[in-house]
Amino acid sequence: MSQRKPAQIHGLLVIDKPAGWTSRDVVNKVSGLLGEKRVGHAGTLDPMATGILLIAFGEATKGVRWWQDASKTYETTVRFGSATLSDDAESPVLRTAPVPRLTPERVQAALPPLGDLLQVPPAVSALQRGGVRDHARVRKGEIIVREPRPVRLETVELLGITSPDVQLRVTCGAGFYIRALGRDLGVAMQSAAHLATLRRTFGGGFALADAISLDAFQKLSEDERLAQLRPLPEALSRVLPTLTVDDALVLAFRQGKQPVVPGDLRGDVLVLDERGRAVCVAIAHADEAGARLVVERGFVPPDAVAAETPDQADAAEQGE
Repeated sequence: MSQRKPAQIHGLLVIDKPAGWTSRDVVNKVSGLLGEKRVGHAGTLDPMATGILLIAFGEATKGVRWWQDASKTYETTVRFGSATLSDDAESPVLRTAPVPRLTPERVQAALPPLGDLLQVPPAVSALQRGGVRDHARVRKGEIIVREPRPVRLETVELLGITSPDVQLRVTCGAGFYIRALGRDLGVAMQSAAHLATLRRTFGGGFALADAISLDAFQKLSEDERLAQLRPLPEALSRVLPTLTVDDALVLAFRQGKQPVVPGDLRGDVLVLDERGRAVCVAIAHADEAGARLVVERGFVPPDAVAAETPDQADAAEQGE
């Protein structure tokens, strides 16, 4: 069995995804430009959608979960008068309905409550059943019926109304579908609706001001492209609290111990050494003396990554 070659490039790239590209297409493009195969992304954007797409390389791929779980903000145009198969403008119209009288009061009253709620995902999505994604099943003519899933809606701001369109800014938790929000808004107003536009303006702790367009990235030199990568400690500290520890505690983590530190830390914590390098993400549990830290994901320091063997890379990725 061939061994995996250790990654040579590490960090997080913040891309402003263009319309018409799948998230995987963008990942493949920048991966090819950088010549790095160990790559992942934090949060799929539909082909129609634009905006923040976080692409992780090397050791940074271990942090994808935390960027993906962080809150995201979108700006969207909900178009009334027709419903589509995919709940956006990328698929055929299923039915039409009269455009309702769109006023701020009526729209606000039809929006779902903030907080935790149940949402039925769109029929066309990347969700899987039996190892096959729903969008692939739909293309084969299957009828997809999904059960409601728990999601979180944090804020909804009405930006404007130009009938038949309503512009919204939405902040939500992981797994929330803006397409489903538009679809359900149409139903709530006794009409039909789908998304005409969708743009992610914030995600994983990064805003559009932090992003570079795919076109601009392609025009950079090799060194300029590498300079766009955010170091793992900086990027993860956007979504996790940090704790700096001395060399003795770093060694304790490497040995699989569960050190106790003073303070009231709880939940996931990014642990850094005194040089600012990422040691691990640990879960802080309540302890009589403060917080007991249990390693959830270990990281290999940048100066050690280049020298590690494939077996060491696998062990580090498993937090060993």
